[in-house]
Amino acid sequence: MEQRNLIYGKHAVEEFIKKHPNMIKKIWVKNFELLDKYKVINELAIEVIKSTDEKMEKLFLDYVNHQGIVAEVKEFNYTPFKDLIENLQTKNSALILMLDQIHDPHNFGAIIRSASLLGVDGIVILDRKQVLVNATVVKTSVGTVYDLIISKVSNLSNAIKELQEAGFWVYSSNLNKDAVDMRKVDFANKTVLIVGNEQKGVSELITKNSDMNVYIPSTQNIDSFNVSVASALLLFEVANKIKKF
Repeated sequence: MEQRNLIYGKHAVEEFIKKHPNMIKKIWVKNFELLDKYKVINELAIEVIKSTDEKMEKLFLDYVNHQGIVAEVKEFNYTPFKDLIENLQTKNSALILMLDQIHDPHNFGAIIRSASLLGVDGIVILDRKQVLVNATVVKTSVGTVYDLIISKVSNLSNAIKELQEAGFWVYSSNLNKDAVDMRKVDFANKTVLIVGNEQKGVSELITKNSDMNVYIPSTQNIDSFNVSVASALLLFEVANKIKKF
């Protein structure tokens, strides 16, 4: 089956209909009554296909928890980096997550889900050497990727410089000798948090260009947390301190 961007499960699909109806291409549903309250489906002439458990199991082998409803959605639209900066310049507080070459789509999707829950205002990624938004990312993020602004750039160092000039303070997740326990950091109201890839972490150049290096304390003598877990822990700490929730 062709790789399509699919949202599945009653809650996830209903939330998507409420937030992004224009992004829906098609819906498979076991019970039409699930959709009765959403007039927008008829208004936008979204194709709805009545299906059965048997048919859906064949169509969506990797979506075992579909709960009788699956939506195919359009491709994700990235936001130009300059627009991201302009949109946030007038805010008193803002949180941007920058990813340094995340390769695993499952990690990327999990990071996106945490970012959405914790009030991240935008995500910045490379346009190469980085997994982009694909069907796996959409699935793992449970569709929350469409709630976020994501910008692609060709050079993270240049992006850091532009963000610093726009008033952001840049923090890299790192375990080097200069890193500070995240609990002791008074994060700036306009923060950029950088996490690195699954093997190498944040690159040396990006670390050098950051304003501060921070780390997550742990009780075990291990190298690091999984990148999606680390992202969630760091984002919670930052969001809590700059009053994102």
